[in-house]
Amino acid sequence: MLTNDERVTSAGDSTGAAARLLEIAARNADELLGHATTEADSIKAAAHAEADRVRAELERRRATVLGELAERQASLEAEVARLEQLEGDIRARTRDFLTGQLEQLESTPDPGARPRSTA
Repeated sequence: MLTNDERVTSAGDSTGAAARLLEIAARNADELLGHATTEADSIKAAAHAEADRVRAELERRRATVLGELAERQASLEAEVARLEQLEGDIRARTRDFLTGQLEQLESTPDPGARPRSTA
């Protein structure tokens, strides 16, 4: 059987061991929390960098597409202007041709018409 002194010493040893164990656990927890915080910050920074990269790529693509669309629009507008000019030219030539045909018809005597009498 243990004496009172032995029990106190044994209890003191247990309390000290528990305190040391709690101190080690607290230190480990602080260390793990520090590592976790560092890793979280690293992941966050990588995510921000990736987001910035994707944003820049999308902006570059947007600028490229808008530039291509502007070129296409200019090309189509030029083609419309060319076609409008062609239409005007064809209308003018057709009008001139038909006017000439009418003038020719009006100046040609009708072969089936009877000559007018002057009496």
